[in-house]
Amino acid sequence: MKKLIIALLLVATTATYAQETKAVGDFTEVKVFDRMRVNLIKSSDNKVILKGKDIEDIELINKNGVLKIRMDINKIFDGNETFVEVHYNNLRVIDANEGAEIVVNELIEQPRIEIRVQEGAQVKVGLEVENAEMRAVTGGIINASGTAKNQNVEVNTGGIYEGKSLETTDTTLRIQAGGEADIFARRTAEVKIRAGGDVHVYGNPTELIKDKFIGGRVTVMK
Repeated sequence: MKKLIIALLLVATTATYAQETKAVGDFTEVKVFDRMRVNLIKSSDNKVILKGKDIEDIELINKNGVLKIRMDINKIFDGNETFVEVHYNNLRVIDANEGAEIVVNELIEQPRIEIRVQEGAQVKVGLEVENAEMRAVTGGIINASGTAKNQNVEVNTGGIYEGKSLETTDTTLRIQAGGEADIFARRTAEVKIRAGGDVHVYGNPTELIKDKFIGGRVTVMK
């Protein structure tokens, strides 16, 4: 009887937890939705490995080089027990939506990257780039580290940018309607705040340009 119970438990576990590999073609942008948890892994092949519960309900849509990863409409916002590995060979844009969590497992080394988060989604990334474009809105969070020569950051409506560990030469930051940003710049930091926002500037930049309208705070961290 005991052996039968163990066997049934093993069958149930196998039924609820599965793994599948899918070819997805060439893409340069990843968009993730529905609280999905995604790891981005540099590879010679473009493919997606699905793990966890309900993987048959995951939709992978590659249209014009934009790979969208989301749950089926009947499972919307139910992706927190599903894990996705995205293997890529050329990635220009990372876009997280609807509470999704994206972690880049290795340092991204290339001329340029664009990262966008919104609706409470999060991205954690390490970079070695010439130019970084960052956008965090509606409660989205970007945590960035590494190096970038130039950085342009937009924070809006409660977005959070955690960039004190991303060392840049020049950074331009614009905050509208609240939000928080930590930036690191050695030469120039240009900060524009409209209708509130909280900014911490690291790196002791040679030039700090501040432009505030209707509230906001800029603090230079020693």
